Amino acid sequence: MARKLQIILMSDAAGSLRSLAIPKALVVLGICCLVFWVGVVAYIVAEYRAVRGPWIELVRLGKENAEQKETIRRMTEEIIQVAQDLGGLPEYEGQGEIGERLLEAYDDVQSLIAFESRPDGSWSQRPVRESYRSLVREMHASLESFDRELDSLAVLYNPSTLYAMGGSPSDGASGGTVLIDLETANRALIERRLRKIAREIGVSPGLALSMAKVESQFDHKAVSPSGAIGVLQVMPHVARDAYDVPAEKLFDPDVNIRIGLTVMKSLLERFDDNLDLSLAAYNAGPSRVVEAGYQVPPIRQTQKYVKRVKEAMNEYGPLYWHD
Repeated sequence: MARKLQIILMSDAAGSLRSLAIPKALVVLGICCLVFWVGVVAYIVAEYRAVRGPWIELVRLGKENAEQKETIRRMTEEIIQVAQDLGGLPEYEGQGEIGERLLEAYDDVQSLIAFESRPDGSWSQRPVRESYRSLVREMHASLESFDRELDSLAVLYNPSTLYAMGGSPSDGASGGTVLIDLETANRALIERRLRKIAREIGVSPGLALSMAKVESQFDHKAVSPSGAIGVLQVMPHVARDAYDVPAEKLFDPDVNIRIGLTVMKSLLERFDDNLDLSLAAYNAGPSRVVEAGYQVPPIRQTQKYVKRVKEAMNEYGPLYWHD
């Protein structure tokens, strides 16, 4: 069996023939190298095709992300401008804390934008993402606050704006369309008083709103089976003994809110700003919190109350609170 590949060469001029013998092993090696490099090239081409699609999608998503960030910044600037315009109204009592936090979140984003374009700025991408998330949360909180404030301002400036096309409360809005129902308007006005009095007393407005939602659903006429009255469900004996206020006065939202938040402020001071203990004390009494070893008492209603108030806080955004 031949072990060499022979190649016969013939000269141009008629003459002698020449032969070139190549070892079979060398031929096999050459074929293997050729097959190997063909495989490498095929692999590279396949990988390129596999990566090219996702890469194009990644570039597209990156472009959309940049556009969305710019939209968020632009919307934030518009919200801030609205806040400034509303702040010029003498009757405006909006949640100033939310506006301040929105500005802080906006400034954080602005200060981090420069790092995104730096070649070595990959470390800053996480804080940039977190800052944008925070900014979006503050935008939603501010918009909800403005929505409630505008409802109450509409009532404050002119109650007739609740109705359109000639409708009125007396005629059942016949011939007209109710723009804001009276229950919503009353709630908006009570929310205004909660925010204003909370700031005066030194309690978080968001906490005051959350308590009122759980206690009475903002109903100043509410009376519990145990006899608690009004927006913050103040007990008549507390109002009488500590503030010399008769029970019938507790149906006045201003009186009720001021007493309820004053009590809550004192509880926060007593329990070192521990929100859970202060809420438990508001619901069950401070003595029961002390008897439970400075823990939320094992009373189902009280435990449920603390949980519901803290859940209600989500509706009003972060509460500028630290236990």
